[in-house]
Amino acid sequence: MEKLRLDSDDTYKLEVNDKGEYIEFDLTDIGLPEKIIEASDRIRKIDEQYRQQVLDISEKYKYDQVKMTRELITLEKEKCIQLRKEFDSFLGAGSCQKIFGDKNKYGMFENLLFALEEHYPKMQIKLDKAKEKLVNKYMPQNEEVM
Repeated sequence: MEKLRLDSDDTYKLEVNDKGEYIEFDLTDIGLPEKIIEASDRIRKIDEQYRQQVLDISEKYKYDQVKMTRELITLEKEKCIQLRKEFDSFLGAGSCQKIFGDKNKYGMFENLLFALEEHYPKMQIKLDKAKEKLVNKYMPQNEEVM
């Protein structure tokens, strides 16, 4: 998440790996902020559930390390699948695969969330320019407005 490319006022692109692959945000998509907010809420809910389930499993199997470890691994795998789905819901299908490949580790999603947060203000600046461009494109040019 180190390289940033802004190719136009309509798109915000982030290079996400060393293969030159990008994720793109369509800044003319009026629903983009809502998608990000709703996905972030769902991601936080998954995280809350995960943390509670870890505590529950740890308590349930506190005298059986093998069963506890197996349950925790299964839980982490399930939550990683859910998190990939949520991130892809606003980053675009296949984005997590571009970013992480086949790797699954619970903490990497928290890192991604924090890395993306620094880009939201930059996207807002570009979003304002995209809105202005759309207004200029679709508003009548030589008519009086009441």
